[in-house]
Amino acid sequence: MRPTPTDHLTEAELAARGLSRETDIVLDRDGRFLVAGVPFEHERLAEVFAGWLDRGPDGRYVLRNDLHWVYLTVEGAPLHARRAELEGDEVTLVLHGGERAPLRPETLREGPDGALHADVRDGTWVARLAPAAALDLAPLLVEHEGGAAIVVGGRAHPIPQVDDPLTRRE
Repeated sequence: MRPTPTDHLTEAELAARGLSRETDIVLDRDGRFLVAGVPFEHERLAEVFAGWLDRGPDGRYVLRNDLHWVYLTVEGAPLHARRAELEGDEVTLVLHGGERAPLRPETLREGPDGALHADVRDGTWVARLAPAAALDLAPLLVEHEGGAAIVVGGRAHPIPQVDDPLTRRE
């Protein structure tokens, strides 16, 4: 986690400056940011917030920029893939905020709602694939042993159905 100028301040010192780390910002299960229950209308602002998503020193999700960081509530996966790009034997997920992450096909799984999820970044972050991203994978999907699999690099990777897609797949 990169440092900010307010990292050393206590909650009381932050409050004295009119700042806090607690917010009513929510990232919902569909990847929409809401403030006080109202969705962001400005798409670019939502993309900037998505680019600021990080983990705080206590492991909670935060929005971190160069000046300050604040907590937010994450209702589902913290990252959201808007598209998947196929090039040769490589699949790249394009995450909300413009971040690009290689798909680790062995981590792909389907949640109870039918949404696909995969581990990204250092393997400790979960991304939920938007329907458009899942459709981008259609050319790579095959039936495999009574279920679905994704074929990447000539190898079939089964896509299990799981009860909790936010739990990393080992």
